[in-house]
Amino acid sequence: MVWVNKAIPSIPIKTHFGNTFLNKLFTNQWLLIYSNPFDLIPKNAGEKIHLEDFLASLRKMNCQMVGFSNRTFEEHLECTNWINSYLSDEDLFPVFFQSENLMASLEKETVEQGGKKALNPIYLVDGSGIAKIRFDSRSKESDHFRKLLSKVGELVLNGQLSHKNAFQS
Repeated sequence: MVWVNKAIPSIPIKTHFGNTFLNKLFTNQWLLIYSNPFDLIPKNAGEKIHLEDFLASLRKMNCQMVGFSNRTFEEHLECTNWINSYLSDEDLFPVFFQSENLMASLEKETVEQGGKKALNPIYLVDGSGIAKIRFDSRSKESDHFRKLLSKVGELVLNGQLSHKNAFQS
């Protein structure tokens, strides 16, 4: 885990309704941005249950998961098809294809500041578009999901407390 604290770039994305930017599509909620969510496709029923529990917990914290595929278009289609076919409606999350990795600028800055390069980083972004943390590891195991949820929960709660304190007289 690396503290980033940088604004995410204005990433252009294509939707069914036309082109927009990621920071315009998701406002006032936390985002968990997964690079190459193809790696999340479960190999068995146990992994699927862990993923569903993870997505339900994110939803309870007003945190939206978003995937960015940048390896191959075929992998992107397979991932999108699996999500749409095997997850319930409330667990669905958007996956966007990038022919080039537009999150690379964040990764480059992290490496320049002495951090290790992550092959497929996971970014936790607050409601104002600031990437707070980058996670390095990728796993479908429940322990990995628990660690992510713990950090998301901690930051969301801290954000709510600071917002509440800002409006007290």
